[in-house]
Amino acid sequence: MAAFGLLSYEQRPLKRSRLGPPDVYPQDPKQKEDELTAVNVKQGFSNQPAFSGDEHGSARNIVINPSKIGAYFSSILAEKLKLNTFQDTGKKKPQINAKDNYWLVTARSQSAIHNWFADLAGNKPLSILAKKVPILSKKEDVFAYLAKYSVPLLRAAWLIKMTCAYYAAISEAKIKKRQAADPNLEWTQILTRYLREQLAKIADFYHMTSSQGSSSVAMAPEVEQALKQWEYNEKLAFYMFQEGMLERHEYLTWILDVLEKLRPADDELLKLLLPLTLQYSEEFVQSAYLSRRLAYFCARRVSLLISDNPNLIATHSPHVVLGPSNPPLAASSPSATGPGVNPAQLACSDFLSCPQHRPLVYGLSCMLQTITLCCPSALVWNYSTNESKNINPGSPLDLLQIAPSSLPMPGGNSAFNQQVRAKIYEVEQQIKQRGRAVEVRWSFDKCQESTAGVTINRVLHTLEVLDRHCFDRSDSSNSMESLYHKIFWPNQNKDNQEVAPNDEAVVTLLCEWAVSGKRSGKHRAMAVAKLLEKRQAEIEAENLAVTFDMAITLQ
Repeated sequence: MAAFGLLSYEQRPLKRSRLGPPDVYPQDPKQKEDELTAVNVKQGFSNQPAFSGDEHGSARNIVINPSKIGAYFSSILAEKLKLNTFQDTGKKKPQINAKDNYWLVTARSQSAIHNWFADLAGNKPLSILAKKVPILSKKEDVFAYLAKYSVPLLRAAWLIKMTCAYYAAISEAKIKKRQAADPNLEWTQILTRYLREQLAKIADFYHMTSSQGSSSVAMAPEVEQALKQWEYNEKLAFYMFQEGMLERHEYLTWILDVLEKLRPADDELLKLLLPLTLQYSEEFVQSAYLSRRLAYFCARRVSLLISDNPNLIATHSPHVVLGPSNPPLAASSPSATGPGVNPAQLACSDFLSCPQHRPLVYGLSCMLQTITLCCPSALVWNYSTNESKNINPGSPLDLLQIAPSSLPMPGGNSAFNQQVRAKIYEVEQQIKQRGRAVEVRWSFDKCQESTAGVTINRVLHTLEVLDRHCFDRSDSSNSMESLYHKIFWPNQNKDNQEVAPNDEAVVTLLCEWAVSGKRSGKHRAMAVAKLLEKRQAEIEAENLAVTFDMAITLQ
């Protein structure tokens, strides 16, 4: 027996297997089971589900009205807003220490800055690179380094934001009470100035090539570098534009300024700038002013190309769009049978088969057709008065020998292109109607001949004079005296002592203009008071003169 017991002990394992975790529920710091009240000790803890009522019953007897639904929905939105709002912990904002997070680049730190930009162009985390961000002596130098190392656009925009944070921290430390400048506008001006410099270098090379009359001139390294800088920073500008880091109107206006300063023979530069313009076509059509300027440029260039092609002129005679006695957009439909056929493509075959002019014709035509479809108000004929200083009266379509619906389109005469041309032709007819209406000041011919038409024309003239007058300055040609003579011109019948009917309408308009919410400025009421005071004095003087003449006649 002793041997048997010894053998059994020898076969037993040295360690017993664990039984597993204890069979208990996890304990919370404050839980209901710890509340040993008299009721809980006597009745125990009852399990109450989260829902109330019958979870599988019918909602037929529940009254639900729109007011309850609105209240429930408002409470949901309020709770969502509360959860999505960061709570203010009361702590101060972390101060940016320029010495710890930034380092000023000097001539001795070329190797260090090379390594840093190489890491920025690579995959090194931005959290590590943010510990020492280089600050260049000139802000525009950052674009040169970014293009040199071909930094990804996302990481390039991050560096620009970090540079903005540095200069913002420096300006706040120096002058705390001064209002901070808009970084978007500042960086837009810096970027456009840098792009203009690169474009000037490229333009000088193309001008030299065209003057020598040879296209085989080798491109200098400086020009190649400028072209590389242009291509990269143009893409970076588009990324920053989409991210809201640029001042949109300022940048679009700069593109128009560059286009309008091109020479007629700068086809190479136009080929470089047309893709840039087409990228922002959706933004241009949001502004009638910018679209009108762009349409004028495109129409001039297309007209210049057409005038150089005698075959096109013979095929399509020029159409006058609108003059003092001509209807606007007097261009026939693209086809006698319908707007599906495009005869202009046959006449433009020389351009479309030429690799030099094909992208120009397509790009300019696409821009004009886009403006016609998305911003037709930019193409409506606009009259100009003698005192108007508008350099672009009329309509951009006045310069075109071909209607936009007949301009070339990539893809030939496909079914989709026919639908687009039909829509463009429909918009053209609307532009014609609106142009005629502008010419007659939105008044019918018969109405203009009547007394009411004369009154309407004078009221419209008065409103236009008020809107065009500059109240910020006063000189010989721009004063209250000149404004008065433009509004109350001497066409009243002096034999009749009563005020003319259209004069009453003008006075009513002046009173409404002085208090209207459609115009801005506190000067309106004072200006109208001066005008009416002068008008009243003039009427009293006229009445006194008439009475004096009658008295002399009776004697």
